[in-house]
Amino acid sequence: MKIIAFLPLLCCANISFAQTIELFGGANANVFYDHQNSGGHYYSSHDAGVGFTTGLAVNGRKSNWFSLRFLLQYDLYGGKLNASDGGLGGGYTTKATIHKSTISAGVFPINFEKNNVNLNFGVIISRLIHETYLGTNSGWLMGQPNWSNDLQEKYDRFSASTYVGIQGRFAYDIKASKSSWISLQYLYYIGLSNEFIEFPTTTKSMRHYFCIGVKKKVAWRKIQSNAPI
Repeated sequence: MKIIAFLPLLCCANISFAQTIELFGGANANVFYDHQNSGGHYYSSHDAGVGFTTGLAVNGRKSNWFSLRFLLQYDLYGGKLNASDGGLGGGYTTKATIHKSTISAGVFPINFEKNNVNLNFGVIISRLIHETYLGTNSGWLMGQPNWSNDLQEKYDRFSASTYVGIQGRFAYDIKASKSSWISLQYLYYIGLSNEFIEFPTTTKSMRHYFCIGVKKKVAWRKIQSNAPI
């Protein structure tokens, strides 16, 4: 009933809707990071990894002052980590090289466009689809021999299954035809959720993207009332 009641209002309105579809791809540079402090005994270091990104974005402009950008994105990313923790009675260390594949969906409610420059800010939710990890987990306890385990033998899965983060995008569009553009773009992602379910469990991810895209306007619709005044 609420939808039916809304229809007359829609018919009386002048609504413009423009839409562009963008295909993009490029390289990413990922670094794992954390801010964990465990009484001064925690230590971590991280090396960046280079990966690949491709995606599909839809930009819909509802009015001159409001637009939304929707994103479907595939990422292959990774990196190296070395983390240790413990105390006076013992300690443990994880050294790992990790690569992941994720599929992500995003919505960008903050968008600016002027003079072929685009700025976009939104939220990304990602799902792990594949991981590989190589490394060791080692440690010692007072009065006992040191130990070391291969990560693949010790854990069935090392990474979390779902991730949430914030992504910003800067792009410069070069007009290729009346309705298409080449888009040179830089994206920055910072993770808000933890990357791993095993030690170090507080580690997150941040990524730099350097991509090129092809953007095309696919529709322009204007709904105008034909109802009598």
